[in-house]
Amino acid sequence: MVRVEMLAVGKELLIGRTMNSNAHWVGRRLARLGSMINEVTTVDDDLDEIGRALKEALRRGPDFVVVVGGLGPTHDDMTLSGISRALGTGLRRNEKALELIREHYDKRGMGTVELTPARLKMARLPAGSVPLKNDAGTAPGVRLAAGGTTIFCLPGVPAEMRSIFRASVEPEVRSMLGRLHRSYVRMKLVGVLESALAPALAKELRRHPGAYIKSHPRGVREGVSRLELDVALVGTDTGRTEAEGEAVADELALAVEQLGGRVESVRGLKGGERRWK
Repeated sequence: MVRVEMLAVGKELLIGRTMNSNAHWVGRRLARLGSMINEVTTVDDDLDEIGRALKEALRRGPDFVVVVGGLGPTHDDMTLSGISRALGTGLRRNEKALELIREHYDKRGMGTVELTPARLKMARLPAGSVPLKNDAGTAPGVRLAAGGTTIFCLPGVPAEMRSIFRASVEPEVRSMLGRLHRSYVRMKLVGVLESALAPALAKELRRHPGAYIKSHPRGVREGVSRLELDVALVGTDTGRTEAEGEAVADELALAVEQLGGRVESVRGLKGGERRWK
């Protein structure tokens, strides 16, 4: 499994001004690839905090650290300075980054824009960095290496983060993962409590140690409990992964029936809707 950590930078995330939708999106994106975020750390716009969090992440030895936020032109955009300090490198004006910034303004019909200190700030990258094209905004993303870890720095604006992630981060993660297939099933259950089903879930995880099985209570309506189950498996063999997913779903459906409940619907499994209606 490829290990990916995320470092989210921004006071707005800590004071509740902004929800961390970027972590949610990246987590879902990685799950579709057959990986996941192993850890998310959120810090203030502070040089020491950014540096401390990055050093702690690097000590854990992940394959990738995705840093989001703090690449813009304002005084509180200090992510690259914090990373540079933590790695012991200086910030240098990157001519390729400057070219990308100029292209951004030109493509938007703004002609020759004065390169003010604030705009030049977005082209100052840690030594050894590679700027990444930002098709949705001004500040380039950044790729750099620290030991065996690849660090990607992306803007915090969701549209910009997603654009660079798809174009630059995802291909590298996918390459390291290899060709994986993900089998995913969502089961909606009625008439069975989560606590009653818990032993059956534990049993399935012992039978299928590579599976991800997660229950989500959906309350009680008209005296009937409702529950959702997520079942996911990842493997290199498509047929085998699908077959194991079917086996887990079958075994769970039987356990639900034995407890007096029923499977209301299934999504993601071929023939699943017909099987248990």
